Amino acid sequence: MLWRKARKRGRTLRLRIGNVAEFLEQLNVMGIRYVVLRWFEEVPLDQESEAVFAQDIDFLMDHSRLDEVVQLAADYPGGIKCDIYSPTGKRATGYKKMPYYPPVLGDEVLEHRVLYQDTFYVPEPDYFFKSLAYHLTYHKGTTSGIPSGTTAFPECPPAKRFYGALLEALGDAVGVSALQKPYTLLSLHQYLRSVGWSMPYDLMVRWPKEKEWMAFLAQEEVAKYQSHADRLPNLIVFLVRADGTASDDVKDATVQLISENFKILQSVELDGGMTRRVSRSVRGGNWMEHGGEEFIPPTLALICNDESPIPFSADDPRRRKYPLISNAKVLYKNSFRKEINKRFPSGGSKRIVLHASDNSIEAQHHLEAVYGDEYPKICDVLFTDL
Repeated sequence: MLWRKARKRGRTLRLRIGNVAEFLEQLNVMGIRYVVLRWFEEVPLDQESEAVFAQDIDFLMDHSRLDEVVQLAADYPGGIKCDIYSPTGKRATGYKKMPYYPPVLGDEVLEHRVLYQDTFYVPEPDYFFKSLAYHLTYHKGTTSGIPSGTTAFPECPPAKRFYGALLEALGDAVGVSALQKPYTLLSLHQYLRSVGWSMPYDLMVRWPKEKEWMAFLAQEEVAKYQSHADRLPNLIVFLVRADGTASDDVKDATVQLISENFKILQSVELDGGMTRRVSRSVRGGNWMEHGGEEFIPPTLALICNDESPIPFSADDPRRRKYPLISNAKVLYKNSFRKEINKRFPSGGSKRIVLHASDNSIEAQHHLEAVYGDEYPKICDVLFTDL
């Protein structure tokens, strides 16, 4: 019942358990992929510790086995609060319907885990550093107690914990040399971006917490893209997923639907590096599908220009769901999906088929994700091709 309420209200699934040590042991016996995300040494493993424990335990868990986890928790009632996150962020395992970590990164954390004191699983040290840095930079932000590193936020109030000192010690332990001390939120953001672990721009602008800090970081991205966006105001980048290129027939039909409505300037078959970059830096709805068990990667990028855009009016009822769209024709993606599923029924879950940029800035962000260091040159080529 609590799970249903959390899902309905867009909250995070919170379980209350007792006998934590036995609950964790059962998760191990059942082979459920999970990690305790932080504060491992504080997890109460006996009755005395549970009686005085006033914090909560943050878990990242395999989405596909949530039903079993909830059932198991019902067998261990108690007062220890546990927040449950998953790589997909679906079914009340995100933060206000947003993925806590980008799905591909969350799945990496689960893939790289180690047993802590032979009792429960935690992220490997390198992934602990990156996931904690992500948490402090984006989730906590200016409430982390870490200096911002910018005059736009000259003072950060003290936090309940000494997060900065902890993170710096952890950075020393795993050999992070690219960050100068003292760490700042801005330097952490730049470091995470350099290792492919920053919050995607298209998630930043939708993130419901620390809005002023997120707006500052997002504006840093906008400043980088603005001149190219001004030159290419009607650009739309369609990222076709593996379920939209599952066969030549499906792929040809998907490309045809797009070409009938938009001018395709470039078609790019994504290689391994491009796929990795796009899936880590573009929100893309969710690259993890089918109960969070399958990675459906982007395989094809179609760089398009819309020669007859339709303004998306402020009072359009669809704007509540799509607040950042500037061209109403971006929503043709929904009809494209329906048409592909109608023509090529998969016999199981419906294909998502593709993802599209919402506006000219997002189009630039997607372009950079596709082309990497070649991005500025590509913008010049595209401008010439118009």
